[in-house]
Amino acid sequence: MRDKYFRFVSLRLRDYKIFRGVNDFRFNCHRTIVVGKNGIGKTTIADALEHLGPSRGLGLTFKSKGHSSPYVAVITEGNCDLLKKYRSLIFVSCESAMRWAEQGREAGLKHFLKDNELKTTRCEARVIFHTIICRKPWKTELYRDLNPVIMAGGEKVCFGYSLIFALRKILKLDIPIVLDSPYGMLDQELRIGLRDFLKAQPCQQILLGHGSEFEEKEKPKYILVYAEDYSHVMEY
Repeated sequence: MRDKYFRFVSLRLRDYKIFRGVNDFRFNCHRTIVVGKNGIGKTTIADALEHLGPSRGLGLTFKSKGHSSPYVAVITEGNCDLLKKYRSLIFVSCESAMRWAEQGREAGLKHFLKDNELKTTRCEARVIFHTIICRKPWKTELYRDLNPVIMAGGEKVCFGYSLIFALRKILKLDIPIVLDSPYGMLDQELRIGLRDFLKAQPCQQILLGHGSEFEEKEKPKYILVYAEDYSHVMEY
């Protein structure tokens, strides 16, 4: 349904924050991988997408004489109102996923769902979670009740992802997911499980992370390069 459809098409950053010059990103319908080290612009990209431009309260940079005016342009298609309403289901990190697991299991679900949808969503989250942790079969029985109190940190992160994707499915949302360092807190088995799960999802995915987070066959589309105190993007 078009009223539940939204996509990011492209992003242009010109002399914005840590980026110097014109930096263009075009996002695939399915997966776009952007790699870079910490502190050179991955979060800036997510921030610009989240606010459809410069974020309120954060200053632009490179205003000195000789440089062009800072500029941010985000091109989208579909229903932009979905971005504001479902921001927490679009922009996700390991830390936010863990918060979903620890605090949002009930309150988070009830914020989006009617009472008669809660049970279905919990069941869907259980299926997704067991799919992600399938490489740890000895834990599937332990986590049958999905209690984050007894989960290790990596499992909590995956449980949070499970809740988020279950909600998106039950609400029938066709929206992107922007994942900032999605595998950073996960051990090898959970990385493989989450990676395989994400590859099977039809939604638009923008993955921002270290090159070491991704498999060799998962080629990045863009690489962030840092030199002379600023960043720029290179297409792979």
